[in-house]
Amino acid sequence: MWDRAAYKSIFKGLITFLPGWCRLQRREGGGASSARYCYSVWLRHLVLLHKHGMRNVPGVIAELGPGDSLGIGLSALLSGCGAYYAFDVVRFIRNDQNLKMLEELLELFKAKTPIPDEVEFPHLFPRLDGYAFPLDILDDAQMRQALSPDRVNKIRVALANPGQELNDSLISYFVPWADRANIRDNSIDLILSQAVLEHVDDLPDAYLNMSRWLKPGGYISHEIDFKSHGITSEWDGYRSYGDYMWRIVRGNRVYLINREPYSTHLRCAREAGFDVGFTQIQKLVPYVRRERLATRFVRLDDDDLSTASTYIMAQNLKIQVSAKLP
Repeated sequence: MWDRAAYKSIFKGLITFLPGWCRLQRREGGGASSARYCYSVWLRHLVLLHKHGMRNVPGVIAELGPGDSLGIGLSALLSGCGAYYAFDVVRFIRNDQNLKMLEELLELFKAKTPIPDEVEFPHLFPRLDGYAFPLDILDDAQMRQALSPDRVNKIRVALANPGQELNDSLISYFVPWADRANIRDNSIDLILSQAVLEHVDDLPDAYLNMSRWLKPGGYISHEIDFKSHGITSEWDGYRSYGDYMWRIVRGNRVYLINREPYSTHLRCAREAGFDVGFTQIQKLVPYVRRERLATRFVRLDDDDLSTASTYIMAQNLKIQVSAKLP
């Protein structure tokens, strides 16, 4: 039996076939507008990466799917990263919002503000053992250099005019991000995302692209949300929809959730040459009983069915990525 959320999702899917819908979708950026949220996300990724193998602040980072907010990338730059590449599928960037966020983030870093925890952001994942500012990674010398007036001004200038090529710009912005011709092989130290990879349709290709772009020994750091994103009332209700019904719900959108489980991401990462060094999993009791699962989900094991979100950190083990990938 369908509930109100299901009917609403079907209606939303149907209207996407109307002329002019694509222009409306481009107004929905989906980025995080809170400086404290972006600060918390970046530092959580950084702390876990450092704990599980990455010794230094990465030189070049790329973020998948930042939406209209570049706050996570700005946090990385204010930590001392040398360059930030933002990859998206639709152009959402809002310079006025991001310039304001830069100033708010600058104050948080100057004050060495503790990482906002689950009290402030109860649904934010991954979790840390402690939320003190990571002085062991971002010590006084590192922060003096990263927050020098000259460098911060260069970030402001780059933010106002983000580059469209991978050059000497501190900030480069690419749409669409999956076009591998825009990005040099073996050029990036870290690729991260927050609640983005559940929206990517071709996951094998995405992980292969990441392997190609990363330097040998580079890292990926991804938080992936397997919940319904409001499409159904139940967190896993989409697993009761057959392929035909899902086609209606998806409609003509450029992206929605891909409905792929945790195990698919692990498989794609390993097949692309990554060594999965650390994962963190958030479990929820499945709402959809096995007898209600659509055909494509009936063979999922209990771990997949109960995994509501995950954090995956992996290292690129390929020596010559460009030579080994087609």
